[in-house]
Order: sequence, then structure tokens, then C-alpha cells
Amino acid sequence: MWLITVGFILITFASQSIWVTFSPVVTNVAEELGVQKELVGYLAVLYPLFFLILTVPSGILLDRRFRFWLSFGAFMTFIGGFGRLLMQNYEWFFVCQLFAAIGQPFLLNGFVPFASKLHEKRRALIISILSLSMYLGTIFALATGYTLYIYGGMELLILPTATISALGMATFGIGMFYFKETRGEGVSFRFARVIKKRDLWILGCILGLGVAAFDNLATWLQPALYTVGLGGIAGNAVAIAIVMGLLGILIIPNAVSKRSMRTVYIRTIIPLIAAFFGILAVRQDTIVIYSFLSVSGLLMLPAYPIIMDWIGKFHEKDIHGSATGFVGLVSRAISVAMMFAAPLFIYSASAYFSFLTAIVVAALGFSLLLPNDRRLPA
Repeated sequence: MWLITVGFILITFASQSIWVTFSPVVTNVAEELGVQKELVGYLAVLYPLFFLILTVPSGILLDRRFRFWLSFGAFMTFIGGFGRLLMQNYEWFFVCQLFAAIGQPFLLNGFVPFASKLHEKRRALIISILSLSMYLGTIFALATGYTLYIYGGMELLILPTATISALGMATFGIGMFYFKETRGEGVSFRFARVIKKRDLWILGCILGLGVAAFDNLATWLQPALYTVGLGGIAGNAVAIAIVMGLLGILIIPNAVSKRSMRTVYIRTIIPLIAAFFGILAVRQDTIVIYSFLSVSGLLMLPAYPIIMDWIGKFHEKDIHGSATGFVGLVSRAISVAMMFAAPLFIYSASAYFSFLTAIVVAALGFSLLLPNDRRLPA
């Protein structure tokens, strides 16, 4: 059981690292491969594109044959990460990225059924650890990519992720060999049950608006702050917010789960964050930005494993994959729409933070519709 868990943690880390391996050195890689920099950037775009396409199908398939389809996701990630060592040209990198992008939804939508099937008493903790691994993989690639490329070129850039992919696949494969399961029921009936569950729609909207707010900070904060002469602090402010969020993931979700305070937590943090953004809409200075974004990161990132734990706690095990995939579809549709809307507001920092405030206030409205988890049957 623990071999599978360690392998799953490593392969999740590798998957997220594959996603943005080239992002810190897009221009350098494009020049070395002899292609336009936009083509290198499109490698990262494959991940959200295929997640949107495959999130529901992968969830349904995980419910039907969990062992097989989770292994499929791990194997596709291994091919995507380790395969890049074999050849170094754009076409091959695209193929490898495609493999990994197809595998990612099976991994992320596997968090809840994996934790429920193998670690039911530690479900919230395991989901938190897997979520932490997901974020760390992205941070590792973004933080080390430039240095690795400068010191060792393309080979050193892709070697760590390839190595972790191989170690994760080997450990996961050995552990999964001993894992037995029974097949689930019919696909159409199961998903019909999922879309009728009101709380999943609400959770998807809350998650989507939360992801939209955080993704917007990571993407559009710099040009918005540039209008008030603070563009130079945007990168550090977002990085600190992410680090604080990782600390929150280590501590908050498990504590919230043990005390059955999921609804209370969600309803408490949303107005706080809305107030932070509202203040930032009228006042922008370095100390206020660093302080409020750090606390926002600490509170916002743990919401993801808390929502995943909600699915694991209050929904039947045979629909965990489908339910996770459905919440992912609703949330991703909202977050992508908000990402396209954000450029309309970056003409001033005040307008931008007002836009983020409106997003979070909308999330507050949905949180008030969420049932109290203390009153729900487990």
C-alpha cells in the first residue's frame, strides 16, 4: 500500500514538472530547437487543454476500472517524462508532452478514489500530500529550470523530471502489482447520478472562482501593478503566496477534516479574501500587497484538498472519480472564462483588484448555498 502511495506522489510531482519544464527558458529552447518561441509555449498549453477534454471521461473510467486507468495515467506520465531523454527535437518533445498531458487527468482525478480505497482513515491527509506534491512539481520546474539549462543545457534540464518519472513508475508499478479491485457498474448510470448532485455543482463553482482568482494573480498581477510602478514585486509576491499556500496545505485540510469544519472554513476564508482584495483595490503599496497576498495564499490553496476530501467523505466510493472529474470540468470552465476576461481590467491596479474582489464575492454567494458538512450523513 505504501509503495503505491510513494510512487503516486512521485509520479504526480513528475507530471506537474513535465507541464512547465520549458517555461523558464522558452526563448533559449526555441533557439536551440530552431522553432518559434510560441511553439515552445504551446507545449505547456497542452496540459489545460487535455484536462478540460478528459476530466469527465477520465473520472468515469477511474470509477469503472480504477487500477487499470490510474496505472494508465502513471505510465503515460512516465513515457512523457523519461521519453524526452531519447531524442531532442521539437516534434518528439511535442509527442512526449502529449503523452503526459493525456495522463494528467487520470492522476489528478485519482486523488480522491485513491485515498478512499487505500487510506480511508487518513483520506484527508493523503489528499493533502498528493496536492502538495502537485504544487511542488510545478514550483520545482519553474524555480530550477533556468539554472539547470544554463549549467547543463537541454540534457540537465530534462534529466531530473525524467529520473523522478522513472522512480515513480517503478515504485508505483511494484506496489500496484499487489493491489486488487472489482470492476464498477455501468458508466452512464453512474454519471447520471453525479450530475444530479447539487453540492458538486456548488463545489465546482466555488473551486472554479477560487482557481480563477489565484491563476489571475499568477498571470496578470505584473501588468496590473506596473500601472502603479510596482510591477517588479509581482513575481516575488506570487511566489511567497504559493509558499504560504503549501504550508497551509500541510496543516489546514487535515485539521478541518477532523473537526468537520469544511463548510465553516470555506464560508470564513472567502469574505476575508474578498476584504483583502477590496482593500488592495483602493490602496496599493509593497507592504500591503505582500501581506494580503501571503495570507490569501495560506488560506486559498488548502481549499483544493478540502473540496476533494468533501467528495471522498460524502459521496459513494463508486463515483469518486466521476465526481472529481465533474467538479474539475465545472471549475475549469469558469476559471478559463475568467482568465480571458481579466485582460479587460489590467489597465489599472484598482480595476484589476476590483475584478478579483467581484470573483471572490461570487464565490461567497455559492458558499452560502453549500450544505453544512456537520449535518450531512457520512
